[in-house]
Amino acid sequence: MSKKEKSENRKALPKFTLSLLGSLLVGGAVGFVVGLTRAFGLDTEALARGLNVLLEAATPWGIPVTSVLTLGSCFFLYRSAARKFAVWDGGDEDETSESIDTALSWVLLLSAVQLLLNLFFLSAFCIYWMDRDIRALALVGVFLLSSGLVIFAQQKAVDLERKMNPEKHGSVYDAKFQKKWLDSCDESERRQIGEASRRAYMVTTRLCLGLWLALVILSMLFDMSLLPVFVLLLVWGTMQVTYTLECIRLGKRD
Repeated sequence: MSKKEKSENRKALPKFTLSLLGSLLVGGAVGFVVGLTRAFGLDTEALARGLNVLLEAATPWGIPVTSVLTLGSCFFLYRSAARKFAVWDGGDEDETSESIDTALSWVLLLSAVQLLLNLFFLSAFCIYWMDRDIRALALVGVFLLSSGLVIFAQQKAVDLERKMNPEKHGSVYDAKFQKKWLDSCDESERRQIGEASRRAYMVTTRLCLGLWLALVILSMLFDMSLLPVFVLLLVWGTMQVTYTLECIRLGKRD
């Protein structure tokens, strides 16, 4: 091992040790709190029932309320971007083009978040409302309407982006949209996508670790199966394996 490698290891070791000690202290504190809750007789079953009642009551209103907030914001952001595009002079790096790109990016972000909320409340509907009356059909209709509006918002944002950049290709209705869009990006845009992907990978890795810890703690308080932990580790492992295999594949190609 070279002197440089040894020096880097020595510099990183104290920080790693402190992080490990901090994790042990946090774990000990959490274990102490869990012990206190059991000692004082916290009724976790009653707490779980209360959360179930709250979620069941919120389920019929979840999609309509969140759709009004997110898709309404998408509409105003898109209209603002469209008005700016109407008076845009075609400059690539001016403030107008940057503000349009930012607005369209927020449209895509909010619509993606709404799609996740739709899926969450649809799952809650299947648990709490599947055997109910005609209102169950209404909830399905609201889900389909909201999801259709999500796709429509994304399509409008992509179409406006293509008007600004005629070299871009792809349609949100195409199953290979992401590949075609990436192929039409220039080197600078590909670097941005690569950096954003790296950041997303790091954040997701830390989030999975945090969720695993949270599930372990919750399993001490509530009667839980291993299924949530299994699903979390399956997603985490799939991401890790896919990332590594893709790096190996790209390395061979280069």
